[in-house]
Amino acid sequence: MPNDPNLAVELRLRAAVESSPSGLLMIDADGRIVLVNREIERLFGYPREELLGKPVDLLVPERMRGGHAAFRTGFLASPKTRAMGVGRDLYGRRKDGTEVPVEIGLTPVVTEEGVFVLSSIVDISARRRAEERFRVAVESSPNGMVMVDAEGRIVLVNREIERMFGYTREELLGQTIEMLVPPRFRVRHPDFRRSFYADPRARAMGAGRELFGLRKDGTEMPIEIGLNPIETDEGLLVLSSIVDISARKQAEVQHARLEDQLRQSQKMEALGRLAGGVAHDFNNILAAISGFGELARARVKGDVADDLDEVITAAARGKEIVERILRFSRRQEVTREPMDLAQTLAEASRLLRATLPAGIEIRLHVAESRPRVLADATSVQQVVMNLATNAAHAMPDGGMLEITLEPFYARDSFTRVHPTVREGSYARLAVRDTGQGMPPETLAQVFEPFFTTKGPGAGSGLGLSLVHGIVIDHGGSVWLESEPGRGTCAYCLFPVLEGEAPEEDLAATDAAPGRGELVLFVDDEPSLAILGRRRLEALGYRVVAATDAAGALARLREAPERFDLVVTDYSMPRMSGLELAREIHAARADLPIILLTGYMEEFPADDLAAAGVRARAKKPISLSDLAAITRAVLETGT
Repeated sequence: MPNDPNLAVELRLRAAVESSPSGLLMIDADGRIVLVNREIERLFGYPREELLGKPVDLLVPERMRGGHAAFRTGFLASPKTRAMGVGRDLYGRRKDGTEVPVEIGLTPVVTEEGVFVLSSIVDISARRRAEERFRVAVESSPNGMVMVDAEGRIVLVNREIERMFGYTREELLGQTIEMLVPPRFRVRHPDFRRSFYADPRARAMGAGRELFGLRKDGTEMPIEIGLNPIETDEGLLVLSSIVDISARKQAEVQHARLEDQLRQSQKMEALGRLAGGVAHDFNNILAAISGFGELARARVKGDVADDLDEVITAAARGKEIVERILRFSRRQEVTREPMDLAQTLAEASRLLRATLPAGIEIRLHVAESRPRVLADATSVQQVVMNLATNAAHAMPDGGMLEITLEPFYARDSFTRVHPTVREGSYARLAVRDTGQGMPPETLAQVFEPFFTTKGPGAGSGLGLSLVHGIVIDHGGSVWLESEPGRGTCAYCLFPVLEGEAPEEDLAATDAAPGRGELVLFVDDEPSLAILGRRRLEALGYRVVAATDAAGALARLREAPERFDLVVTDYSMPRMSGLELAREIHAARADLPIILLTGYMEEFPADDLAAAGVRARAKKPISLSDLAAITRAVLETGT
């Protein structure tokens, strides 16, 4: 250590300059470099020998040199300390020609030799890279990003905010955040903002109440917002992360509707099972009423006979009701068969009369000449019921519901307007009401799933979608015509069944009496077993009646050649009628079997034939039908 104190101070100063983490560079009044430290050498890539005495413009990018001389002259004319980072973006030029972003602090130094300027230079490349990464992250974020200051003014937005709200960032920067808040929440929003600034803490996305944003076009959208307070040199800023949850809300609504639909479907399935069980028991009761009524009717005359006729007629009406219950409870499978839609519409009209308000008048018009179609009766009834229910909702104060069935020929001009329709003959079903009608924008959406004009909980929005699916599935077409205040008419086209072979009506076969043939009659209901025996005996047959399938099979196996025919119920405990038929068929393949059931459509024809079943009859069966089918099977084998 030198003894000269001044020299010691100079050495310390020199060591401090050399060891400074910032680049230190001093220039004279002519702009020539008179001092550099190690950091300047590292930063710019020059050894100090190549810098000392050189103009400082050597370290200024060529694109900025034109203005630098004037800036230096102005500073020397009024030398004042300038803090680091104050002013415009600055860049230095390295020896290899590349540029580096820098911050520069200036300090005038007055000496006996004149005024010098000491520059403190910091390489801010790392900071710029961090800022760029932050900018890219913000811009690329799938969430909308908004930063506001303590006054609620927007100081930063990203692309997603522009897309989400429909504003450009130029329209947003400097504006208060309340411009993105719906008017119904805008008055209280500054209070929420002030309370957050009073106790700033991060708030997770989705925490708090339901929030909504206001787009430029005035529409609202449901949103979730996460808040993060950020301390900066400008003070406390709040960065908001915003997500448009419209799709999620719609999915939640759709999910809730689907759950409701599933629950409804499950209820209908349970109702179907219940209806099937009830129908079986009810059919047995009806069979006993009508069967014993017919037996009694054959032995009496006068007023008693007339009364029994009424009992038998009432039982027949009860049978029709059971069939309608089974159709609507989906107990019967979807089976398309040639049919005249008139009977199906008549049944639907009777059900509608019992379910629609009394103020709605129902009129059914069926053309005398009407073509037959290939359709499923239950599905057609669903179409009519859905259309009629919608019509009733459009007539809260009552009105006219008109159901019409008539032939229709779709010509080329019609098919051009209705592309799903081919030229040809159809049966046209029309359901017209005198209700409120619909505007064009509503009419355009009526067949969309879940679309409804009813209030919450008043409808699933699936009715017309279901109608559309059924009619299209039948190869037809459906459309609506409506005007506000003039009602609505729904048209459904069903293709005509061309070249239909005439149906064989087994019941129309000559009902000749029995000739002493031995019949095994099986039904687990004792009263129906007795009824079956007495009816067949009255027709001239010999009968062995059984109430147990296993017992009946044992009787038959004792002497299978004795029997000429088996008539069995289907629904029996432990062994069904079809299972019994298989066992009988295995014991004697040529023995004809008639199956009595309330669910004829549930059995594939191949399964019945394999079990030896030659014919089926719907319970309850009348005496005349029983006579006809029994004689036909015995004589023709079918």
